Amino acid sequence: MPMNIDDFIDQSLQEDFKSLNNVHRSMVNAVRRIKTAADEGNLDALQQALARYEELVDKQKESLQGFKEKFPSFDLQSYLLEEFHPGFMSALAEEGLSVEAEYPVYEVLPFKVRVLPEKEMITIDDRVYRNLRPGVVARHLKKGIDRLNAASFDVQRFLQTLANAYDTEMARQVAKTKIYLSEQEVLLKDIYDNLTPMPQQKRDYPVQLFAFSLHRVLKSGQMNAPDGRRLWLGNVRNRKQALVVLDAQGQPQRYGVMKFYREG
Repeated sequence: MPMNIDDFIDQSLQEDFKSLNNVHRSMVNAVRRIKTAADEGNLDALQQALARYEELVDKQKESLQGFKEKFPSFDLQSYLLEEFHPGFMSALAEEGLSVEAEYPVYEVLPFKVRVLPEKEMITIDDRVYRNLRPGVVARHLKKGIDRLNAASFDVQRFLQTLANAYDTEMARQVAKTKIYLSEQEVLLKDIYDNLTPMPQQKRDYPVQLFAFSLHRVLKSGQMNAPDGRRLWLGNVRNRKQALVVLDAQGQPQRYGVMKFYREG
């Protein structure tokens, strides 16, 4: 069974870290004695301090060699294949984060985490993230989510933008099919494409962030656009057409279509 990264660093390398730390403290003291001897013009003390420092350099090399010898014993690919998942799921639960997971992809809205064992790394929103302790990854995500939640969000403005995109998409479909149906359901992904027609816009506002905006609307409880129409989100049979959206309680749901309608 592969060793997880926490055990490897905290247990297998513990003595090496302790040795390196002890040598470092001794070297700091030796440098202090070298400086004092030089400042005072004490050549005898200076030579002794330099000799001591030279001994410590050799010890430091021995400590570093210990690390080098142990690193090959840790199979990073096997860890990412077999041990990362349970540790990461546990760490996410500890941070109170909801996740839609199907290894090697995790949707921790608005972030998408992907595990790439063959490249010995993970990515967050397609950007390489080199910190591989599950707890560190989870805390990084939690910090990012907290920062987004703390940012100002004008629910009414977003609903109006969403309603405009919905009307545009409805008009496009009518022009295509020559059939008009009032309050027709449209795919959320089509709405997203309408909001982000250019590649740069999609990079600046990825689909996961769009899903997070929908979550903030649901969480606010404000479902009516400024013109009085009410937003409705619905499921779709084809899971590939659905977006993972956190509901008002922060639980992941799969929504694929939306519409605006008038009550009554």
